[in-house]
Amino acid sequence: MCSRLILLLMLTASSLLTYSQGVGKDWWDQVRKTLSDATPAVDRMHIYFIEAQYHIFKSGEKEIDLDSAQQAMRKIAILNIKQKSQDADHLQVLVNSLLAKERRQNKKGKELADKAAALLKNAKNQYYAGVAYFSLSDYYNYANPVENKEKRRLVDLAVQAFHRAGYIEQEAYSLKFLADLFSVDDLREQAIEKLDLSLKLYQSINFTNLHGVYILYSNVYFTDGNYKQALNYGLMALTSTIRAGDNSMTLCQVNNYIGIILGRLQDHEKAIGYFEAALKVAEDHKDNDAVLQVMANIVESYIASGKPDEALAFMRKLPKKLLEPEDDESYIYTPLSYLRIYNALKKYAAVKYYSSQILRLIKKHRPSDKQLHQFYTIFIGFHLQTKQYELANAYTGTIDSLGRKIGDPHRIKEGYLLRFRLDTALGHYKSATENLLKYQSLHDTLLTETKNREVKQLEVEYETEKNKNNLVVLNQKYQLQQNSLDRAELVKKFTFGGIGLLFIIMGLLYRQYRHKQQTNEVITHKNEQLQHLLTEKDWLVKEIHHRVKNNFHIVASLLEIQSSYLKNTEAISAIKESQHRIHSMSIIHQKLYQSETLSTIHMPEYIYELVEYLRESYSIRDNIAFSLQIDNVALNHAAAITLGLMLNEAITNSIKYAFPKTGDGKISISLTHISGSQLLLSIDDNGRGLPADYESKIGASMGMELLQGLTDDLGGSLTIETNGGTHIKVIFNHKPVNAANVSFS
Repeated sequence: MCSRLILLLMLTASSLLTYSQGVGKDWWDQVRKTLSDATPAVDRMHIYFIEAQYHIFKSGEKEIDLDSAQQAMRKIAILNIKQKSQDADHLQVLVNSLLAKERRQNKKGKELADKAAALLKNAKNQYYAGVAYFSLSDYYNYANPVENKEKRRLVDLAVQAFHRAGYIEQEAYSLKFLADLFSVDDLREQAIEKLDLSLKLYQSINFTNLHGVYILYSNVYFTDGNYKQALNYGLMALTSTIRAGDNSMTLCQVNNYIGIILGRLQDHEKAIGYFEAALKVAEDHKDNDAVLQVMANIVESYIASGKPDEALAFMRKLPKKLLEPEDDESYIYTPLSYLRIYNALKKYAAVKYYSSQILRLIKKHRPSDKQLHQFYTIFIGFHLQTKQYELANAYTGTIDSLGRKIGDPHRIKEGYLLRFRLDTALGHYKSATENLLKYQSLHDTLLTETKNREVKQLEVEYETEKNKNNLVVLNQKYQLQQNSLDRAELVKKFTFGGIGLLFIIMGLLYRQYRHKQQTNEVITHKNEQLQHLLTEKDWLVKEIHHRVKNNFHIVASLLEIQSSYLKNTEAISAIKESQHRIHSMSIIHQKLYQSETLSTIHMPEYIYELVEYLRESYSIRDNIAFSLQIDNVALNHAAAITLGLMLNEAITNSIKYAFPKTGDGKISISLTHISGSQLLLSIDDNGRGLPADYESKIGASMGMELLQGLTDDLGGSLTIETNGGTHIKVIFNHKPVNAANVSFS
């Protein structure tokens, strides 16, 4: 199957070359559009030559295409009347040789190809020489070692000509083809060398469709027994084929080939997967012969993996129309596959049936020697199993001759083993021993060759690795030297750079220092201005409080003067109470302009001073005792004024109503924290309490309303009780200030 695949590649070589030279329809359509009378004559003649090739190598063999090729050559002849180019005259000979071969006039074609190669040997455009050499090589059979040698020589001349002409793609293709020719004669080292050159050239022009190169690499390693390397390149060929979007039969061939390699590696499960992929492509292209070949490989893989039942199921589900052969060689695939399956299943009646069918087919359609060898191996084995020794013996000569004809030592070895089994069964122990020794000797030889190839491969890999290591060491030494130079240069650059950077940093630091100095000077000046403004503001606020306090005194004095003109006792009393209220507020403003803090009033001092004022004002210092219990509380001036007015009203009420006759008694005042955020103001006396008609009295009613209103201003609650005296309690919210209590009598 491997040889069959490579044969397919070889048979398409000529058409592939002409296509790779650019003779495709898309290319020709593109070039034809650029052709005009303004195109130089030499370039036009070259384009007409490409046109002639395009028509000659178009798929199908139509006389009209050959006429079109001749018409293109007549255009060259007309242009050459003025150009008088010998190359143009010689091209006519080359095209005539191509036309003769296309018309299957091989003798005439070869004579013309020989002549064209000789004439174009020294052509100015060596591209023509390359085409001539390649065309001449097509008349030599690669299967004949002598002819294949001449074929290689001519293709090598084509390589050189394309190289001189600068046609890289054509040179790369010719090298690839030359590698294939070397591999046919098992000249593997030369094949690898040419493939390496071909791959390098393709890569230099960014040519991506490299599956043809990779599959040839794979074939060389396969025939050398290096199946792992063959698999690597086979997979690379598959990847390249898929990336190129190539869904042609090439995809089938590559998948089939990978399956064959995996079979040699005894990985039959994976092999079946690739064979099935190949089968699908063949089915899509309706290529029945390819379907039959891949089918046979799948059956062989199932049997090799011990699954003949699955092989039979696979055969039965294949569409019948795909099993119809297209050539003589393919007729045997289906019955031979069934023969292998039933032989593995030991169903000898079916084996006998398909053996008879194959023997009839052999008479009508001559299969390949390899297929015949495969059939007779099973056929003889079947007769050995069924103890039909004489019939088995009748075909041993056939299998021996086929093995020698094919030249495959593995098949010759199988023949010795069959003869050993047959001679043993017949009791011919001497010949059985001889055949066993021949089998063992050939087996050992093949094993030795395999080992030698493996050792050689290891040596090559070792030398390659050694060279790589040497190169790595040299590169490392060079890199070390280069690194030293780079470091020295880097140090130099860093030194100068560092000095420059230092100057820059120093400049920036000095600039920042000066900027900071200037900023500090501005801030200091602004702070001085602000401090001056704050001082002025404090003096202004104190002055305002001072003037407010003076204004309160003026108002109080005016009320005092007014009261001297009144005769009504209640009116005089009301004016007195107003004076006391005004004085309680004036004390606040006095405290504010005398204090360092202009926003808060220290309540112990304020309450003490207010009480002293009321004692003096009512002349009760000797009659009524005051008990103060004031926490160290500071209130803003608004709250302090409110609290002062409340104290004024409460104390005035106690003096007027609690002790109206005797004038003796005690008034207790306390301002204490009762919780984390509340204050309690208590004014208690031990007098007789409020009179029954208190609410009806105008002054008293105003005092109570004022107390309630002031309590509301503080957001607090007011409680008044008459029980053994009058007890007034006001609770309001305030953030506490921790300080020592003030107590005096």
